[in-house]
Order: sequence, then C-alpha cells, then structure tokens
Amino acid sequence: MPNVGWSLEQRAAVKRWMLFASLFAVAGVILSVLLIAAGNSGGWALLFLTLCIYGPCQLYIGTIKRKQPH
Repeated sequence: MPNVGWSLEQRAAVKRWMLFASLFAVAGVILSVLLIAAGNSGGWALLFLTLCIYGPCQLYIGTIKRKQPH
C-alpha cells in the first residue's frame, strides 16, 4: 500500500507539537546548564533526560518528513 502522505491538518499539528516540544527542550537545557553551573549534579540528569526525549522525537519526525511525497 503506497504512502499517501500527511494531510495539511496533520502537518500543521506536527509543526505545532514540535514547536511546543522544542520550547520545553530549550527550557530544560537552560535549566540544566544553570543547575550544573550552581554545582547541582541533578543538572546532568535533567540534560540527559531532555536530550534523550527530544532527540529521538526530532529524528523520527524528520525521517517521516523526508519520506513524504511532494
């Protein structure tokens, strides 16, 4: 069965959710850098979790986006 691609509404929703996730990822990285600078070792855990959650989501969405018909 061929991949017919995402509808306009689905693409808009993915963009909206990825923007939302990106804002939280940036906030998580900033908070973790502040915690690391303050000497709190929990900052490293927060940085690791933020990157481990956001990274694969971004890669997955990017892979699907490249496979879409134009």
